[in-house]
Amino acid sequence: MERKQQKITEKDYKKFLAAVGKDEVSSSNLDSSSTETPCAATAQGVFTMRFAVYYIAICDDDADFARTFYQKLAAVLSSKKIDAEVEVFHSTDAFLRRAEGGQPFDLIFLDIYLGAENGYHFAKKLRGEQIDVDIIFITTTQDYAVAGYDVSPILYLVKPVQNEQLAYAIELFLKKHQPKRVILNLSGETISLNVADILYIEVYGHTTCLHLTSGESRELRLPLNKLERQLPSSVFIRSHQSYLVNMGHILGIARYQLTLSNGLTLPISQSKYLNLQNSFILHIKQQKLWL
Repeated sequence: MERKQQKITEKDYKKFLAAVGKDEVSSSNLDSSSTETPCAATAQGVFTMRFAVYYIAICDDDADFARTFYQKLAAVLSSKKIDAEVEVFHSTDAFLRRAEGGQPFDLIFLDIYLGAENGYHFAKKLRGEQIDVDIIFITTTQDYAVAGYDVSPILYLVKPVQNEQLAYAIELFLKKHQPKRVILNLSGETISLNVADILYIEVYGHTTCLHLTSGESRELRLPLNKLERQLPSSVFIRSHQSYLVNMGHILGIARYQLTLSNGLTLPISQSKYLNLQNSFILHIKQQKLWL
């Protein structure tokens, strides 16, 4: 199959460098005593060559609030089947060292009142240094609600942050960052594909076959389980032990079978039926939000 060269942005390349070698799920507890070293924790896991992972920072000097907020955020990400690595920082200096050290972040939840520091002024510094990260302010007051919009925050969250407010904030973030492309490591070869171009993936014998919307297919010597870990779980789901399906191409689900956008029907195993149905409904709700 002929494949055109695809351009990869600098930010995507940094994500690639950050992801290489992380083929194990890493996690640690929040350390409330630390004010310098960020505490890393994963909401669902990081996989080698997986570009669907979001890197999220929480920057708040209140360790108790940060711990509670992290737990709420992890629950929201899990409920939406969003793979993300979350790091907690108790000072802007700690975050800046991490970011300038080569770790790209997609989103920062930034407290406006950080002891002697000011989150709004720090946000202006981030924009001035062209550090590409979305900002959601966390605050106890709306004092900066008007002035703060010159740094283009996604939203303001007022403490104590309610679960519904946090879920809405994540939905707004996802509206900007729905995965468009995936980078796949296929038996030593790296390729870039549009997520929407992948119809479904099937395995037969020792061969895995990638089916594209163009009608083309590509046979791979790669286990389906390994390939599944490289794709965004918010888009792809197992309908059967032999099939991995792009939910964006599902037209309908009947009892133990689904219909794809090209009219093809695929089986749904009994053990996966309920999870697939619930995940598909969630996917549709997200798509409605993104329209």
